[in-house]
Amino acid sequence: STGTVPPAGTDFTLDSCPPFLNCVSSSSTVGLYAIEPIQLAEPLNESSWAIIQAEILALPGASVNDARFGYADITCHSDVFGFPDYLEVLIDSDMRRLNVRSQSLLGFYDMGVNRRRVELLRSQLVERRIAVD
Repeated sequence: STGTVPPAGTDFTLDSCPPFLNCVSSSSTVGLYAIEPIQLAEPLNESSWAIIQAEILALPGASVNDARFGYADITCHSDVFGFPDYLEVLIDSDMRRLNVRSQSLLGFYDMGVNRRRVELLRSQLVERRIAVD
């Protein structure tokens, strides 16, 4: 079998979170898991996407599993125990909001790691003038 080809860019949405305290998602409507999408200063283009990808890879323990324009699927290994966390970013159809989802693969409680990771990415992108506060 040839497998399925994932859709490009915005033909899909990010999942919300399972009922464990190990995840944040801008697709979630539940306060415990909800996080604001990253608001971009300008509509996404090739050069801003390159900077976003570079900042994602600068996150501690990050490696890219899959990336195409407007979407990236990343594994981040924690420096303490080496546990894998999954981070996804997906540009909204308006090309101005970066939806985010970050979840620990193991354990039911992440001690706030996933929320801090997304907020770190947000602050780095604000610093680079790609995103606005």
